[in-house]
Amino acid sequence: MPRFLAEHKLPFSTEAELLAFAKQMKPKVPKGFAWKLTYCDFGSHKFFCEWDAPSKEALGQAFKENNVAFEAIYPAKLFNVAKMGFEG
Repeated sequence: MPRFLAEHKLPFSTEAELLAFAKQMKPKVPKGFAWKLTYCDFGSHKFFCEWDAPSKEALGQAFKENNVAFEAIYPAKLFNVAKMGFEG
């Protein structure tokens, strides 16, 4: 499945706030999508989330349907430095 990085600017200032959001968001993840991980910069309110999704457009639509703001969605490939190669 294609992999994407979504860039968000969200109002979370603490780990607890993000955790509460993630718990309420998880049941709303559409079938065929997988939220893999999130990198957080609480100081700037920037969050970068890795997703598996059918397409960039489908992921953007899922965010809109769930009222999740996003700045951008980027197609991505994972380069594994330890293995010196791409995965997926």
